[in-house]
Amino acid sequence: MLLLSPRAKLAQPGEFTLRAFLNGRLDLTQAESITDLVSAQSRQAAQTALAGLRGKLTQPIRQIRADCLDLLAEVEARIDFEDDLPPLNQDAIGQKLDEILQTVRHILDTAHQGELLRSGLKVAIIGRPNVGKSSLLNAWSRSDRAIVTDLPGTTRDVVESQLVVGGIPIQVLDTAGIRAATDQVEQIGIERSRAAIEAADLVLLTLEANAGWTDADQTLYEWVHHRPLIFVVNKIDLIDDPQQVCLPVSQSPVVYIAAAQHQGIESLEQAILEIAQQDHLSAADLEVTINQRQAAALIRARIALEQVQSTICNQLPLDFWTIDLRIAIQGLGEITGDEVTESMLDEIFSRFCIGK
Repeated sequence: MLLLSPRAKLAQPGEFTLRAFLNGRLDLTQAESITDLVSAQSRQAAQTALAGLRGKLTQPIRQIRADCLDLLAEVEARIDFEDDLPPLNQDAIGQKLDEILQTVRHILDTAHQGELLRSGLKVAIIGRPNVGKSSLLNAWSRSDRAIVTDLPGTTRDVVESQLVVGGIPIQVLDTAGIRAATDQVEQIGIERSRAAIEAADLVLLTLEANAGWTDADQTLYEWVHHRPLIFVVNKIDLIDDPQQVCLPVSQSPVVYIAAAQHQGIESLEQAILEIAQQDHLSAADLEVTINQRQAAALIRARIALEQVQSTICNQLPLDFWTIDLRIAIQGLGEITGDEVTESMLDEIFSRFCIGK
């Protein structure tokens, strides 16, 4: 209060980073990397944010924009001084556009992985009551996050745990056993479980090895079979040959565990990483990624550049080339902050924490 009385004011969210941007010390991609670094949930996410802070994203975006500006200058020169300059080499321009678009598409391919690094993967553990879902969560998280008893229906709400697997943050959701509820509280828990399952990126359908595949398991499978899925056969310590457990014909992987004995967790993590790689969600070996705002601007630039290619193929006048080139240049400038509005800056920096 003593500082505020002589007209000092509290810093706004992102105010110091905004000042660094406005004074030319950082570009917009570097500024956004700061908040990515602060909120990083894994080492891989932190390393990617640091790469962005060092300008690893700035360099290729600015080079693409410079190439587009060169093309625009060539086209506009032919419009203004058509009689004094040789005709445009359309083959050379077409080849340059191909190279630019290849780079743009390569950067865009990192958007999904970047979102995975920032937000993580939601994994829902589902199954009948008392199949060992809570034991799996406890063994996986190496803690007593969930209550474990021999009584079915112990879990009445969704229990969460945050893990990191292969550099990917994972939010594990232990859901209530799906069955006909015996009371109102359990019914509420089951409804919440259904909502959590719908929002999950990956489902672990857990069953008991000693009970085999039951009608209740089949009902759950029919509900989630269209989702990314892993069968988790638990309590394998209670039978002689886990491979004899009959499962429905499916392309989904099968993992055999004994959660109470902490067996098979590594195999489960490997299966999750393999599914992530199949779905192009792998977070490994990513030097830099783009966020949703940057992806939206880059998509606009890609569409505009593809339209330039179409314009050339259709032999339209040069004035049409310049329209889409300018749109691409503007989109690229929005990524680095070379072309940005005050409202856009307010939106970006409002997400920063105070003191950054």
